[in-house]
Amino acid sequence: MPTPRALVPRASLLALDLDNTLIDRNAAFRRAVRAFLVENGLPESDEDAIMELDQGGHAPRPGVAAALAQRWDGISEHTILAFLRRGPAAYVMLDDAVRRSLLAVRAAGVPCVIVTNGLGDQQEEKIRNAGLDSLVDGWVISGSVGYRKPSPEIFHAAAEAVGLPALERDTTWMIGDAAHTDVRGAVDLGIHSIWVSGGRPWTEAGYWPTHIASDVVDAIGHVLGEQPRLVRDRVPARLFETEGLQPEVYAAAPEEYRSRLRETLRAEVTALLGEDPAAVAVGEQLAEVLEVLHAVAADLGLSPEALQELRRSRAEERGTYESRTIWTGRYAADGTDRP
Repeated sequence: MPTPRALVPRASLLALDLDNTLIDRNAAFRRAVRAFLVENGLPESDEDAIMELDQGGHAPRPGVAAALAQRWDGISEHTILAFLRRGPAAYVMLDDAVRRSLLAVRAAGVPCVIVTNGLGDQQEEKIRNAGLDSLVDGWVISGSVGYRKPSPEIFHAAAEAVGLPALERDTTWMIGDAAHTDVRGAVDLGIHSIWVSGGRPWTEAGYWPTHIASDVVDAIGHVLGEQPRLVRDRVPARLFETEGLQPEVYAAAPEEYRSRLRETLRAEVTALLGEDPAAVAVGEQLAEVLEVLHAVAADLGLSPEALQELRRSRAEERGTYESRTIWTGRYAADGTDRP
């Protein structure tokens, strides 16, 4: 049985890109394009051409505006540029799975900062419209601080934004979808990076991310998931997704196990109260949830006793907490530890 590791934070700072990482900027921009075409009586068929010119927001705005002004008679370049700079800000939405992941970051006590290139007012409008302002500890926007990713200064500014005395390279993570800004900046600075691929293959030959994730939820899970944590008396099936590796677990002492059980409960309560961070009556909130559950059970014809019996039988099927099993966050293959 492996020896438990020291319980240290997985990350001292989590830096997150905004566009096409935390929010689906391209989808929001497409909605904005459709509205602009309708408002100006332009052909709907121009939608795909605009998206191609936009290059996911990375194409310089003046160049895109000039190309579109040549395409459209009667629409001034100034009008087009104003639209492009406002971009998708009014159309952004935050996926609920991303919201829950950010609540998990908060519950883990990891400082979280948005690090994004763009105009200050435009990017801040996106952040607030998506509701991200209440889920992160701060943000650093290139147009406001004067440095753009991949410049190291913008990452140092992220540490300053949350009051860290310095950037701790070994425990700082950058998550983003752009290889040339997010990953390159992290590699040059010597911090960890996760590339959000969105299903794309990695094509850069001169540098590589620490990890590749399909989306930001998976990326955040990678950062948080390597902390030792409670896994009931069976290892969740998803931990076996790494081919050829076996999750490394150990039987925890009762004191550690109870501590982790409290941590799990705190994380769940944090998520429960995430939309009302000012709420302090946790017991009352949980009592209300329990009351609703009993009301639903009553509507289904289940007595509190029957509900308890069902809960007990399900716990027996899925495994109880009796064995106090802990996953170390590491994998072992053929008896060899893997970080």
